[in-house]
Amino acid sequence: MKNIVKIGLLALFSVTAAASSGMAAESKWGAFAVDTSDKTKAPYYGVGGGDTEKEASDYAMKFCKEEGGKECTLAVTYEQCGALASNGKSIWWGVAPSQKDAEVQALQGCKDGACKVVASDCN
Repeated sequence: MKNIVKIGLLALFSVTAAASSGMAAESKWGAFAVDTSDKTKAPYYGVGGGDTEKEASDYAMKFCKEEGGKECTLAVTYEQCGALASNGKSIWWGVAPSQKDAEVQALQGCKDGACKVVASDCN
């Protein structure tokens, strides 16, 4: 559980840093990259934003790897809002017009009830 909080805080820092640099605040696209390959640790993820889908994807992959992910893959891209939920072993995502709806969608993917939203972002 501590890893999820740590990763969530690191991702929040990454999103906050990106927003303060103007990247996320003016982005047209957002993306999440995830690494769930090590089942002994909480999943790694990265959040990226950019003017193009590719730019957002590239940033998400970069941030996932910077957080420690070794096998990061692109999970989802979005033009409005996206969210990630995790139970500490797996990760689910949602995409919707609002942040709340994206978070609800991400949580619906988790059937065991132990999931929490670990990241959400809107463009």
